[in-house]
Amino acid sequence: MRVYIITFIFLSITLSSLAQQAIKIETILELTDSIQRIIRKRNIPGLMLTIVTRDRVLFAGGLGEADLESKRPVHGQTLFRMGSITKTMVAMAIMKLADMGKLDLNACLAKVAPEVPFANRWERTHPVKIINLLENTTGFDDFKWNKMYTLDRVAYSSQEMMLQQKSSMICRWRPSERYTYSNVNYAILGYIIRKISGQEYDSYLKEKILLPVGMTHSNLDAWSRHNGLDTKEYAGGFGKLREIPAVTLLPAPAGALWSCADDMAKYIQLFLHNGFPVISRQQMNALELPVSTLAAKAGLKSGYALGNEDFGHMRGHDGTMGACKSSFRYNRKSGYGFAIASNGNGLGNIENLINSFLSNKYDSHTISGPMETQPLDQSAIKPFLGYYQAEDPRYDLLAFADRLMLLKVELVNDTLQFNILGKTHQLLQQKPMVFIQKGASQAEIAFAVNAEGKRVMIINKHYTEQTSGISALGWRILILLSLLFAITAVIMGLYILLDACFKKRRQGIFLLFLLPMLDVGALCLGTYSFMIVKSESYRLYELSKPSLISISIYLGFTLFGAGALLNLWMLFNKWKAISTRFMKILLTLIAISLVFIACVLFDSGWIGLLTWKC
Repeated sequence: MRVYIITFIFLSITLSSLAQQAIKIETILELTDSIQRIIRKRNIPGLMLTIVTRDRVLFAGGLGEADLESKRPVHGQTLFRMGSITKTMVAMAIMKLADMGKLDLNACLAKVAPEVPFANRWERTHPVKIINLLENTTGFDDFKWNKMYTLDRVAYSSQEMMLQQKSSMICRWRPSERYTYSNVNYAILGYIIRKISGQEYDSYLKEKILLPVGMTHSNLDAWSRHNGLDTKEYAGGFGKLREIPAVTLLPAPAGALWSCADDMAKYIQLFLHNGFPVISRQQMNALELPVSTLAAKAGLKSGYALGNEDFGHMRGHDGTMGACKSSFRYNRKSGYGFAIASNGNGLGNIENLINSFLSNKYDSHTISGPMETQPLDQSAIKPFLGYYQAEDPRYDLLAFADRLMLLKVELVNDTLQFNILGKTHQLLQQKPMVFIQKGASQAEIAFAVNAEGKRVMIINKHYTEQTSGISALGWRILILLSLLFAITAVIMGLYILLDACFKKRRQGIFLLFLLPMLDVGALCLGTYSFMIVKSESYRLYELSKPSLISISIYLGFTLFGAGALLNLWMLFNKWKAISTRFMKILLTLIAISLVFIACVLFDSGWIGLLTWKC
């Protein structure tokens, strides 16, 4: 759930900076020793690691174990699931087709592949284009939760994989307006590669990218097929690690890559050599530059480009596949990069550690001075002052939670700043309506007006819309009060249960206190079941069929919705039996709060959600 994501971004940047200041690492040996300590602390079973410059491989190998049972260590050819790093290859393949004159990135999807079953009510004025698929600016919802993983070992064609994602192919806003991550876009691109080239996407990527680069060990299998080379996957947090099943990825073009340290060293150097021998320098430059969004048109050069994301002074992509987490970064200007992947329990702070080591070692001669700024145009910015709310949900089901992120833009002593959760960030104007955060290395904030005339603020890729302070704060106060009364219902229910053990109460009155507690319990069941899947995303395969978790999600939220209405009806019927005015008010507020929460969940699609039929 992406509540307050921008706050987390700024906090992570701050913590990263502090960590980098505290640790001074001079050699690869010192670096790997530090990484070993993180591995032990975070209970990471095994790690793939490669660090390179343009002309040297500083390290390519592994730490820990790929198979805990057999004690098989991670080595330079151990294959890890690289997840969404696959998208960088798919984007590169599309660029090759464009360079050959077989595809135009600005061509409409409806003309290139009219058989793709997408819906766009703005198609006449704002059509879905190939560039929108590459930059994740179509407006499509991400995969439905039963359309990501399965345990079945079935090989689907690119067209079948694309069609499986049909239910997500609905533009929720005008294409080219805002960025929101969607694996569905790359399932479509995989099919387009098949249609244009005449080869399945994996065959084309192997022939045009993997083999020319020398990545002879890597593959694009949707599931584990090489028992002696593939890593096993593990879960267990800080307790005892347990092996988990290797899932089959349904939208394979979005994340099927298996690769190793030796091969990823060559892949990083492909970027450091400006795309040679796969694509030209001009195409590599285009891969790194977003062009389709309002933010890009306003002048921002940061953000998600063509399967390629910026991370401050580095670019690359992250990946999650099953229990594997991966990260791929490079800096073309300074000539270095790294790739890491774990087979369980994430990556800890390893990325920041490597980034600090490489930056200290190789950035000294490329560090530029402060970015040029200009005086703030107060007359231009004044209409944009006020509150902004996130309006770029990745999943429609979680849109209500994303919208809880609220920030305020204001002028204080002639300085533009925004405030989020009490933390203030000062902004400097880099060019008209484009701003850089004080102390940052690049501009990541822009203000614009969308096609509906709404004022928007784009901050670190994320799209927010101006909203009235009264409605924004009022909504959040209602949510907070409703949750407080839901907690009160639990406390009252527990008290009544204990009290009933010693005193005899009329059944009707007893149920008026007990039912709200049971109702909140059902909500907790549904929420807890969903959070299990969210925290251990490999378990998404359990949502593709009736299972304990998927049924618990359905029953929890559905019983909560029904219980909220039943509780309100019972309160109306037993009103005269309630003896005190205080209890009447309290029970009424609890009943209204539960109905309000149920309405929010119903509007978002949670009430009656059958995940296996999405």
